[in-house]
Amino acid sequence: MKLETKRWLLAPARQWRTHRLMAQQGPSLSYTTAWALVTLANSPEEFAFVQQSARETAPTVEAGLYFDDWKELSSQERDRRKRWLLRRGSSPVQQLGITEEAIKRAGMRVVDWGEPSGG
Repeated sequence: MKLETKRWLLAPARQWRTHRLMAQQGPSLSYTTAWALVTLANSPEEFAFVQQSARETAPTVEAGLYFDDWKELSSQERDRRKRWLLRRGSSPVQQLGITEEAIKRAGMRVVDWGEPSGG
């Protein structure tokens, strides 16, 4: 099957996974970043496609994996994350299994949960 055909056929599933990841991760994850992460996790052969997309959407971004500050979150969001980590052991982005090196090479800036702190 040609790659373009595969992309077209898998688009609804990829879009569903993207929205699901955004809901699980929370407000720090944009649609384009979530889509790129889902694509890398489920179709690593499309790395060049994700890389080109990242260059077009955010050409000057400082690529890498960054962590947000739990102290700046609402108590409701901190509690939600703590429950998630207690049940699953890692953030939704970490569960995708994408290395920080791959994120940097793709040219993406990803903000993940980091370690729980305070409150």
